[in-house]
Amino acid sequence: MSEAAKHTTPLRVLDLTPRRDQASKPAELIQITGHQALTLNARRSITILWHNAHMQGVEEGRDYTIEIDDLKPDDHKGYEMVEEAIIALMQTILTVKLADGRTRRVQFLGGNDLDDPDRPAGVLNYSFDKRLVEILKDSAIWGKIALPVLMAFTSKYAVSLYENVAQWTGLNRKIYQDFTLEDFRSMMGVEDGKYPAFGALNKHVIKPVIMEINALAPFNVSILPVKTGKKVTRIRVGWWSKTKDEINEAWKEVHRPKIGRKARISNQAVTVFEPSPSENRIVRNDQALKDARKDI
Repeated sequence: MSEAAKHTTPLRVLDLTPRRDQASKPAELIQITGHQALTLNARRSITILWHNAHMQGVEEGRDYTIEIDDLKPDDHKGYEMVEEAIIALMQTILTVKLADGRTRRVQFLGGNDLDDPDRPAGVLNYSFDKRLVEILKDSAIWGKIALPVLMAFTSKYAVSLYENVAQWTGLNRKIYQDFTLEDFRSMMGVEDGKYPAFGALNKHVIKPVIMEINALAPFNVSILPVKTGKKVTRIRVGWWSKTKDEINEAWKEVHRPKIGRKARISNQAVTVFEPSPSENRIVRNDQALKDARKDI
């Protein structure tokens, strides 16, 4: 390939060299649809299975192998939860709009073989649908997912927002994203009919998510309700980088026991979007941000 072609060809996910504890997850797998029924373990398994395949080399028609222990949560029913996650992912449909206008629907996980639970060092052999591989081979937008952080979350909603923000942080000069209430619930994977009132959504989803992400992730987030009259009609998600000291503290918390974490991090919840000084300098003259703040 010529030097000119290298500069004009977009970098793809598969051009990246995977790191052991950091997944480069394609946007198509982050912005997944129909994931409301997926458990915390199933949502994490999407990333783990993709990353494992990326490490082995993603190719059409290829089978991948992963140790069952890599998919187990810290739970005595680990094997059963792995089975449940596999079945759920085989039933999860990924919907993607193709460049030519067609809609493609594929199962996230294809055929697979799972070892007997009593077999030492058992493995899962699995595959992806060829149409999914075609999509992922050309994917040029991704999020950097730290696997220790991913495994530290106790909320499935935190996993959804963490992975979406990990993708958005790579967008230049963008520090917030607006959603309708319906789109926010869909992005987070909130079950249909669950927490229909904003107050319940705020209590059971938004506040716990902010607390976990701000304690464990390399960035901070805020989630603000935007009202039309007295009614909440939109949700504004903002994000900004942590300081070096904050990142070090978050990494320490990732490796601390989950027992007692809620008490340790309960004072770290952030509800007001306040960018860091460096981000303020970047967007000081950004009229769009000024206008956005007027809406709050």
